[in-house]
Amino acid sequence: MTIKAVLFDLGNTLNRFDSDFDEKIFQRILNLVGIARSLKNIKKAFKNAIEDAEDLELLSYYGKIDSNEYWHQFNSLVIKHLKIAENEDLAKVIHSKWFDFMECTPYPEAKDVLSELKQRGLKIGVISTAYEEEIRFVLEKAGLEKTTFDTIVGVDTAQCMKPHPDIFKCALRKLNVRPEDAMFVGDEIEADYKGAKSVGMQALLIDRTEKQKEDDLKTIKNLKEILSNID
Repeated sequence: MTIKAVLFDLGNTLNRFDSDFDEKIFQRILNLVGIARSLKNIKKAFKNAIEDAEDLELLSYYGKIDSNEYWHQFNSLVIKHLKIAENEDLAKVIHSKWFDFMECTPYPEAKDVLSELKQRGLKIGVISTAYEEEIRFVLEKAGLEKTTFDTIVGVDTAQCMKPHPDIFKCALRKLNVRPEDAMFVGDEIEADYKGAKSVGMQALLIDRTEKQKEDDLKTIKNLKEILSNID
């Protein structure tokens, strides 16, 4: 079976992200405007904001409404739980400054692997649970040229999140590739590996720490190992 396309998750697959990077960015922007809050308090505020977002059904609109509107509402919930005086402008400032404070660091081998896949004539793409404009910004800031990718599919592109089959099917349609001729590479078992397998794609789970013990998963430790899996 010939692989004609390789699609990637973004966070912790092509790009390295700390587990609490959202909270750290929030803290840096608050510091910028002269508001001091501990990382512990911000983490707690995020947790409470997510619970509120579920109760208010805001999460159900993720990807279905404009990113500015969604993040303005979510940031307002975090601000409320941080007990900061109600300030509509602050929620907007946080969203507008977000990517200025985001560190976008690709894994060392990412550029070479993407280049090699293109040289071999394969189509490549990204499927991520983020807004498409955010994905494009991260790729550009990380130096992973956005023109490298034949398709970029975000939560707003497909109107759903991984592991929903439609987000994978959306990317396959855009590439005009059958599921069995495509491979997906990601770091999460349910969202990435099993999500891709559910639509008939081949899948690789990237497990750089080699901690994954679940049986019958096809794993790699480094993106370079993709090349030997498509030969």
